[in-house]
Amino acid sequence: MFRPRGRLGDGAHYRPSRSRPSSFIKLLTMRTSRFFILSQPSGIVHLFWRCHNREYLLDRPRAKGLFFQSLIFGLKHRGSFNSVKLHAFCLMSNHVHQQMSYENGVQKLSHVMRVAHGLFGRLFNNAFKRSGKVANERPKTSLIGDPVSQMKVHFYIEANPVRAGMVKLEKLRFYFWNSYRFYAYGEVDEWTSAITAPQWYLELGTTPEVRQKAYRNLFQYYLNQTVLVASQFLKRFIGTEIWVQHQELGLKKVLESRARLKLLSGPD
Repeated sequence: MFRPRGRLGDGAHYRPSRSRPSSFIKLLTMRTSRFFILSQPSGIVHLFWRCHNREYLLDRPRAKGLFFQSLIFGLKHRGSFNSVKLHAFCLMSNHVHQQMSYENGVQKLSHVMRVAHGLFGRLFNNAFKRSGKVANERPKTSLIGDPVSQMKVHFYIEANPVRAGMVKLEKLRFYFWNSYRFYAYGEVDEWTSAITAPQWYLELGTTPEVRQKAYRNLFQYYLNQTVLVASQFLKRFIGTEIWVQHQELGLKKVLESRARLKLLSGPD
């Protein structure tokens, strides 16, 4: 079968161009909606957001209290009540970490976030006589796979003040804006009462005292043995290598399919 040669007679076989149009590439590289990442009807996520312009807007206890007040309101809101659970949290001066689970679709989690962050923005600006954004952008929500990965993310969240050199481990119990004191010492108050212990924690022992001691030992082991690579806890998927690859492949197929449909449909 005749094949046309290269245009300069260099002997190269002719190949039709398979390059994708720039508009297609642009659609694929846009920030991915959490509705594609969290496509499963239920899941556990690492939620992270940073203050606008990386400012230390949460350095005052009052500011942290307003955020937690707003979060609890969101969790109890009629649009998501009992469908979203808080498992771990750490409020730093310019960013926040949470581990949360959702059921009955990611819309429930989005509802909690929308209600909580909307209320917090209003309360914060009113309290501190300001206007404008509080969060830099919408929170990152990483889907977590297996229980071991859930445990590692949990420890990573609570270890933030220790990693930052703010407190030593023996004093972490007194860092109020952290769920560590609940799991390690069983302290229950206005904020920690909003926590739902994950299944892996409940399996650490048959009594609260046994679970708390086991938790403290595991946390100490995590700090001693883990080489921290913070970026691994902010990826779209957190889990075993095979599981992450499977999730990324599925997401890629969905995004490519939607990009093709978008191009075929043309401009709105």
